[in-house]
Amino acid sequence: MQYVWLAYVLLLLQGFCLRIDSIRSQSGLVLIPISLLAVVIYFEDRNWVPRYTSEPPKTPGDIRVLHANVLYTRDEYDTTIALIRQQHPNLYVLQEMTPQSIRLVTSELHNEFPHWFACWSKGPCWVLVGSRTPFKVDQGLARKWRVVSLKTRVKDQDVALVTVHPRTPILPSWFRERNAQLAHVANATRQSPLPTVLIGDFNISVFSPIYKDIFETNDNEQKASLKSARSVLTQPTWPRFIPPMMIPIDHAFVNSGFYTQSFQTLEHPGSDHKAVVVDLGFTR
Repeated sequence: MQYVWLAYVLLLLQGFCLRIDSIRSQSGLVLIPISLLAVVIYFEDRNWVPRYTSEPPKTPGDIRVLHANVLYTRDEYDTTIALIRQQHPNLYVLQEMTPQSIRLVTSELHNEFPHWFACWSKGPCWVLVGSRTPFKVDQGLARKWRVVSLKTRVKDQDVALVTVHPRTPILPSWFRERNAQLAHVANATRQSPLPTVLIGDFNISVFSPIYKDIFETNDNEQKASLKSARSVLTQPTWPRFIPPMMIPIDHAFVNSGFYTQSFQTLEHPGSDHKAVVVDLGFTR
């Protein structure tokens, strides 16, 4: 996938370098990135055809979870609050929150979601989880791994939710840290005795070999115990303001206690990410 982005960069640079009066003389150079893009897509990433439509479930699921990276630099959260109310989830996960925005959102949604927990993730950013039902959080995991792992009860069944927001892997230490966090939550979700959903902005795309190492396996037993809620390789989520270059880095997975009824990406004004809503059913 990195060669696709190299082709995009070359195309952009070529566009800046071309002058109107010399388009004809340099037109041959344009073929280089275009050819690179076409070859890589054909041989490696033929599944990468962005689809921006999301189908809502035909019948209500047993549990609905909403996730959104809100973009911590924004000042307006009315659209986020309205999105949560519109979607009526059992639990919501908001990433890139700040102490100020946490106070605002939890105050506004107190009647619908009286139970919440916030965990520092990185820099100025926090993860906020809100729930309609009481829950218990693994405090040690939050302190050590900056992971929110909680247990609650929905429709008379015990369920679990896990979320994490790793650093963007632009430094070697951040790369290693991200991979360790993701490996930990993936294994915890696989091994959970409860129906468990793992959801969040993981700062990794489905095309990364690291993604395949962590979330996919040739072991049939392990493969069955952790499944992506995304049914296709598309439904990209970031960057929302450049649709042709969007990639899927916001994810949801379930263990064998759940099956996925729908995975939707939704517009989220004010953020650079699309929001994600998953509808899940109990397998037992």
